[in-house]
Amino acid sequence: MTIWEVLIIAAGVSIDAFAVSIGGSLCSERSRMKRNAVLAALFFGGFQVGMPLIGYGAATLLRGYVAQFDHWLAFALLALVGGKMFLEGWQCDENRKPECPRDGGDFFAPSRLVIPAVATSLDALAVGAGLFFAGSPIAVPAAAMGIVTAIASAAGVAIGTRAGTLAREGIMLMIGGTAIIMIGVKILLADLLGL
Repeated sequence: MTIWEVLIIAAGVSIDAFAVSIGGSLCSERSRMKRNAVLAALFFGGFQVGMPLIGYGAATLLRGYVAQFDHWLAFALLALVGGKMFLEGWQCDENRKPECPRDGGDFFAPSRLVIPAVATSLDALAVGAGLFFAGSPIAVPAAAMGIVTAIASAAGVAIGTRAGTLAREGIMLMIGGTAIIMIGVKILLADLLGL
């Protein structure tokens, strides 16, 4: 896997955390921007490192059962993740309001960040399994997913605090989803054609 493919996957899986960070910052006090950016980067980036490692580890347990069709499984997992992202982008309502805590609490409180961090990193879990089945190592892609997501999350907080909205989130999701699908196609073709 080339560094460009790793970065494309990392950027693709970071889009949800970026959007959630923007939305959360719309619910937060402007004076807490630096604190919120650090917490978003730690939680979203941390989960984006851990989840692909878990997916990769879980896939190793299935190695003997799927050895003959592992390239198809890698393709299917990446196509599923990319297709889901593309569909979310297609159906994205750019005018929707952010989901703020109903009790008026702090969106970026550590106890509240666990659920969105898990939710936005489920794609990375599937990508980790897909990378195992593709025969790719996991350390660099997992680190890249975490770093890119941490940067994107912190940037999302800053953008949301300053600008107030994210234009064209749907287009970004569709581009990221398409890129992940194309990497899955490349893995499948490389194995089928012996490239």
